[in-house]
Amino acid sequence: MKKSVRRWLVVVPLVAWVPAVFGNAPADGDQLAEIVVTAQKRAESLQTVPVSITTFGTQELKDRAVESFMDYATSVPNLGFGASGDGAANSRTISIRGVSGDNTTGFYLDETPLPDSLDPRIVDINHIEVLRGPQGTLYGARSMGGTVRLLTNQPDTNAFSTSVHAGISSTQHTNAPNYVADGVVNLPLLQDTLALRMVGFFDREAGFFKRQFPISPGDTQLATVDDVGRSVVQGGSVSLLLKLSDALTITPRILHQETAYNGFAFADATHTNLSPTNFVQTRLFNDPEGGSDRWTLYSLGIHYSMPFGELVSSTSYFDRRVIEREDESDVVSLFFYTPAGLPPVESQITEIKPLHRFVQEVRFASVLKGPWQFVVGAYFSATNGQSTPGLYPPTLVPGLTDVSGYPGDLFFYQNYPSSIREPAVFGELSWQATSQLKLTAGARWYEIKSMASGTEQGAAVGAVVTDAPDTLTEVGVNPKFQADYQLNPDAMVYATAAKGFRPGGLVPTVPSAEALGCPVQLATLGLTTQQTHKYQSDSLWNYELGTKTAWLDNRLTVNADVFYIDWKDIQQQILLGCGFQFRTNAGAAKSEGMELEVHARPLHGLDISGGLGFQHAVITQAGAGGAQSPLQPGDRVYQVPDWTGNASATYTVPLTSRLSLVNNLTYSYVGGSKSANNDPFDPRTRSPYALLDARCALAFGRNEVALVGKNLTNEHANLADNRSIAVELPGRPRIVTNQPITIGIEFRSTFQ
Repeated sequence: MKKSVRRWLVVVPLVAWVPAVFGNAPADGDQLAEIVVTAQKRAESLQTVPVSITTFGTQELKDRAVESFMDYATSVPNLGFGASGDGAANSRTISIRGVSGDNTTGFYLDETPLPDSLDPRIVDINHIEVLRGPQGTLYGARSMGGTVRLLTNQPDTNAFSTSVHAGISSTQHTNAPNYVADGVVNLPLLQDTLALRMVGFFDREAGFFKRQFPISPGDTQLATVDDVGRSVVQGGSVSLLLKLSDALTITPRILHQETAYNGFAFADATHTNLSPTNFVQTRLFNDPEGGSDRWTLYSLGIHYSMPFGELVSSTSYFDRRVIEREDESDVVSLFFYTPAGLPPVESQITEIKPLHRFVQEVRFASVLKGPWQFVVGAYFSATNGQSTPGLYPPTLVPGLTDVSGYPGDLFFYQNYPSSIREPAVFGELSWQATSQLKLTAGARWYEIKSMASGTEQGAAVGAVVTDAPDTLTEVGVNPKFQADYQLNPDAMVYATAAKGFRPGGLVPTVPSAEALGCPVQLATLGLTTQQTHKYQSDSLWNYELGTKTAWLDNRLTVNADVFYIDWKDIQQQILLGCGFQFRTNAGAAKSEGMELEVHARPLHGLDISGGLGFQHAVITQAGAGGAQSPLQPGDRVYQVPDWTGNASATYTVPLTSRLSLVNNLTYSYVGGSKSANNDPFDPRTRSPYALLDARCALAFGRNEVALVGKNLTNEHANLADNRSIAVELPGRPRIVTNQPITIGIEFRSTFQ
């Protein structure tokens, strides 16, 4: 794309905002609208909830052209993310306040907890809430650093409505356009009693990588395949709302999403240059990578309102299956064929990650007239599958037995099914001690039982490794204490002390065969293969002081907090150079920092918001191996950016009584961090990155036509070095990166 075109695409929206700088004073109706959240399992104003929360409403999501996780995650103070697992679809983890790793951040779609690697399309979303700090009392074990919640729109029994959205765009380094389309229909079937809501979506993103390979083995002439990394996301939902009385409603729903991709958005790099600017994947063979991610969520919600509170039952069943293929020709040839003086051999490894989870929660939230309020509930979940680690079907390499000495051509096979059972009871009790002071205490009792067994075999393993059925049971209590004081109707301060934890578990034992050198690499950590089968839970205490304030007749809100986190027995996932991984409890850490968020309407039609986060997360105690541990006191916690910041401005310019321009510019900054996905002894530096997006829309009635630009500065972000499904090829890290500069046009229409 020409630089001149790119420059004008940035300048045009900026010019539309110039009149705002010289506009009139705010009108009486320009106060900030009240934001209602349900973070504490009841509907409350954001400014009265003593929790550090970032929210995105329906209008804001539309103005920012938010379609996926990355579109909103980079605008949350002290939220970090990166690819820290195998492959692509199941590899993303989220960190909040320096608490990183999988299962440290809760991820919810309405009432249902889901894996934090999931990326539901942002279609028909009412609002998003990001809660910072442990939410273990109300949200359970895996909300250790915080919780991300996506709240959808519910069926409406009183009004028919429909909306459609379609767009086309172009991304640099692609040879085909991107297409997106989605629609929502709300259909009242029986006035005030029954309604049907249907959602459908389709999104095709062109691949911005190319694959090059010899025309024939050993040939110096290369062939090229374009459109590598192309993805197609499609799905939808059907939900009903049955209102049996003014007090009782029942809401069943089926939501399905599937993604297919013909390659990975991983840039080949070198150990000395980790910048993901190489969009050509040079390989030994034309061996396509990629896979699919299909999941379905079945849910049933029951709400029963009473004069003194509301009873809620939430039942869900989640079914997911990820299948991914990776070219391992370079690795197999390096370890087995090159030493034997033989030419490279083509090989591909497949990983399958099935996950099935049933969740049932019943709770009651009071609405009492006196100074006491409470939330009490019971929870149960049953999880089965092979999500971590995955199932590896037999990988056969013709002729392998001749160079490996292993009987047969089996390179690797792994089958390790597991199950988790988790009952819990929880509650929070608050006392309005005075008209200004409220005290809250809560606790969650849990019992988590993990069961697993399995086998590994093949030339990569050596002798067959069999793990007999084993069980790990952990029982405990998560407490929380809080006080908030209302200084005046527009200002409050609060203090919180809360505990968070995540459960331990069972993983396959690292093989003791010398084929790839695993025992030697474990010895440098002071560990044996027998110590790699089981890991324990880790926990932390979060101490926080915060304030929420409104100014200038509610045209300005300023929310801020400081925190200190003491984290013990950290679970660290270590990938050995031999390609096998394990988990261990690696010492202790602390995280301290702050968050600041500002929202203002200084002029008529102008809405400005911004956020700033700082987190200093470092190791305070070495883990397994002592002086040989990869994590030493003073080292940064992996996958955690130090500074995060964002700013967004939306300016609405009336043109006529029916026409207006709605312009948005969003900037986000994510600081540098360390990644140890492939080598815990030599963590790689992830450079900071900044993203600039813009949307300029012409609105007429309930319709909009908009010019949308994403990543306008064409930033190539390092989102982590990928942890290969097989083994990282020495000297060629694969860097997960974002979509290059993308320019497009979209149309939206709503009918009611």
